[in-house]
Amino acid sequence: MTKSLCLCGCILLAAVGLAAQEAPTPKPAPSGAAAATSTQLGPEAKPIQQALESYVDAFNKHDAKAVAALWMPKGVYVDRTTGERIEGREALEKDFAATFKEKPAARLSGMLQSVRFIRPDVAAGEGEAVETPKEGEQEDRTSFSAIFVREGGRWLIDSIRESDVPAPQPEPVTLTDLEWMVGHWVDKSDQARVDTVCRWSPRHAFLVRSFTIKTKGDTEPDQGTEVIGWDPKSKQIRSWTFLSDGSFGEATWTRDGKDWTRKGTQTLSDGRTASGTQVISRVDDNTTTVELIAKEIDGEPQPATDPLTVVRVSDDKAATTPAGSSTAPSEKREGRQ
Repeated sequence: MTKSLCLCGCILLAAVGLAAQEAPTPKPAPSGAAAATSTQLGPEAKPIQQALESYVDAFNKHDAKAVAALWMPKGVYVDRTTGERIEGREALEKDFAATFKEKPAARLSGMLQSVRFIRPDVAAGEGEAVETPKEGEQEDRTSFSAIFVREGGRWLIDSIRESDVPAPQPEPVTLTDLEWMVGHWVDKSDQARVDTVCRWSPRHAFLVRSFTIKTKGDTEPDQGTEVIGWDPKSKQIRSWTFLSDGSFGEATWTRDGKDWTRKGTQTLSDGRTASGTQVISRVDDNTTTVELIAKEIDGEPQPATDPLTVVRVSDDKAATTPAGSSTAPSEKREGRQ
């Protein structure tokens, strides 16, 4: 595995994010709708729209076998909110059958918001879905990211990753909402160990994360810095990352309760472009999990990785020392959050 691929798969808030082309968020489909709709997408997106319509139609007929047949044999469904993962057409069929038995009046509607073709036979789609258990009951609204693959002349679902649509935030997000990151954090995986020290800059204008990444077989670890700040023009949290191998990137951050989503792009040291979405979930004050999803290098999807667990190892003075101080423990360790 190359260093760049390892960075894309292992560095939890440090190196890569996502930034696939995104369309403006349209109004969601009516809760009672039983059809798939779309925003104003180009004609090239029509086969993906038709695949979504077939999926919604089979679901609303409560035909578990027909729904499962619209998936690839080794298709994967992931609920990012609960962590549930279902893999394989047979397992998916059983799960749909159980859902229809539990919710005999359930109806589904879907809205396709964006489609991007990775290759002529592979497409990435994003949108929203609404499931109504039965008329009059509260609907379940989710956002989804899906990969479609054309096989045998049909567009089938290779994977769907779904998460609850966050409720409107009563207060705007500010940089202080990320203050919990201040401190020294460590994570280990089979491929790398990452140490991160996060501190406030002078006047608390930015959060500065210094990290060191040591992969197996490395004689010299990689180091990097991420600067996180509030963009007053776009009114959102943004970050900029720089690594010692010459790669660099930027990302945007959004919050859903205790969870954060980081989307961004990275230019690798060899000139390729990486992208991905990181979902950072706070387990408690001293533990977080990070999952990297929808990652690509030069438009090629990369294998999915399991969520990583990151733990706080200390709240020493180094974590609260302003950036630029002579105290820099991250230079001796390996980093990330």
